[in-house]
Amino acid sequence: MDPAAAEIRGGDWESGLCDCSPCGSCCLGSFAPCLLVGRTASRLQDPTSQSPDMCSGDCMIHAGLSLLFGSGWIYTMIKRGDIRQRFGIPGSGCGDCCTAFWCQCCQIIQADSEVKARLAPRVDRNGYKQVGGMVAHQQ
Repeated sequence: MDPAAAEIRGGDWESGLCDCSPCGSCCLGSFAPCLLVGRTASRLQDPTSQSPDMCSGDCMIHAGLSLLFGSGWIYTMIKRGDIRQRFGIPGSGCGDCCTAFWCQCCQIIQADSEVKARLAPRVDRNGYKQVGGMVAHQQ
């Protein structure tokens, strides 16, 4: 991974399950969830990408499972577990299952926001600190 994209590990989810922002992600999660699943997966694979690919293999898998079997939530449950494991977010498979089944669109939006926030380049706000100079020792 590129050092410019510092990965933050540990802690709870940075965005809440019902935090439906930004608006574009909310619309995608509600009306075309497979595209948001694809974009999230693309961000995980290449955090430095300025325009993550929405029509990826993950998008196609989610769309196929959703359209053919009505079980796209199973794929998003697995992806949620992967995100939790990668970033050290506490939780359980049972919680992932319930969240993906009962509130799939909210879970997909939360996952996208989480990946974007945790893989974003971090700026050091402490500024430059001068290191002590050389000192000549008297003998």
